[in-house]
Amino acid sequence: MLNLTLIRRCLRQYGLVWLGAFALVLAAALIAWKLAKIDYIAAADLLLTGVFPVLGLILAGFVIYALALKQTPLTKAVLIVFALVLALPLLWAPVLGVIAGAWIAHVSIEYSSVYAAFRITVGKLLYVVTEQVFGSPLVDAAWKAMQAFAGLVGFISAAVHSWRVVQRLSDSPVA
Repeated sequence: MLNLTLIRRCLRQYGLVWLGAFALVLAAALIAWKLAKIDYIAAADLLLTGVFPVLGLILAGFVIYALALKQTPLTKAVLIVFALVLALPLLWAPVLGVIAGAWIAHVSIEYSSVYAAFRITVGKLLYVVTEQVFGSPLVDAAWKAMQAFAGLVGFISAAVHSWRVVQRLSDSPVA
């Protein structure tokens, strides 16, 4: 039997991690650039270099957690599949944060070596996947689809969590 309550809770937690990775990297990059007067690209490189391993450890920890749960094999499988499918959108969250910050700072994020390495690595992965699935490499289309999917995941996560905050605030008595 499938434990939908657990799956929904894990998806909510994923949404919080996605939103947190985006917001924290965006805020940290802008603070480093504006207040600490650090070059924005250097700050972005430093932040992305630190956040990718942290998110990787979170994903690995979640998979271990899912395997250790006292749940049905189907529930465990669904959680692990979700972790694998949502891994790339999760890694896209901090990248989207530095891209948004670069837009605010009026700099080109393409000068970031970590951003470039991320794009190259994901491009190679998408090349292999699209070649296997479609028989021809559709890397540009796959890259745009991944960006759209990751952005949609982030938007839905932000909207759901914002709505819950608004509901909690509206339910609280006004003093």
